[in-house]
Amino acid sequence: MKPNHFGLITSSLLFLTFIVLSLVFQSTTYLYIASVCPLLIVPFLPDIRSNQFIKPNQSKGAVRLITMENKEKADSDFLVILFEPGYIKWKRGNLFFNLDDIMKDVYIKPDPFAATMTVLKYDLFPHRSKKNWVGISLAQLEQRTEQLSYTTNEINRLVIQMSDVKELLQRPIAQPSSNRQSVGA
Repeated sequence: MKPNHFGLITSSLLFLTFIVLSLVFQSTTYLYIASVCPLLIVPFLPDIRSNQFIKPNQSKGAVRLITMENKEKADSDFLVILFEPGYIKWKRGNLFFNLDDIMKDVYIKPDPFAATMTVLKYDLFPHRSKKNWVGISLAQLEQRTEQLSYTTNEINRLVIQMSDVKELLQRPIAQPSSNRQSVGA
């Protein structure tokens, strides 16, 4: 949800105005009005807990972004996000990763207990202000796990087609809200 900067600034200035008026005129009426103003500020505050950012350098190996190597030793079309179970906070709305953090030519040991989830094209969206950051709608992924034999707590790999990411980044930024829509079948 995009914060409304105009509403936040206006309600904050209104609060400060009534505080100053209560001090200048030594009026309890203005002080009472100022005490109600924080209720006007709250709806305009940004929801900082709805997003999670993957930062491999700060996670001490808990998460890695890797492009898989194919048999021809050419760049693969798959990006794998490996993480320890519990690393992703599934109740947050979005998970963002930076394309500059992708490692290449990394060997991944086969894991028979790996629970992998495919991230589809309509699960992805570009970050509004950060270049090369791509978001994943966790709510849509969580909705798809209802039909699987494992839960989100067991998932430790996300697989994304790099062609979907490249196509997403080449789209004009003017349409990011349309690709967050959930498609029902």
